[in-house]
Amino acid sequence: MEITEYFELSIGRWRSHHSDRYLAFTHFEQVLSNTDIEALSVDKSAVVKICLDKSR
Repeated sequence: MEITEYFELSIGRWRSHHSDRYLAFTHFEQVLSNTDIEALSVDKSAVVKICLDKSR
């Protein structure tokens, strides 16, 4: 798989659910999150700025 294909297949909304149990403290922790991945145009000003800043 090429890296471009990997990124194209990653576009969309991803949900994550993580939980921990601490038996010694009888504590339960739950984390729910959403990650949105979107394609950006290579000529988008924010993308150009990041690339220029990283190349210095």
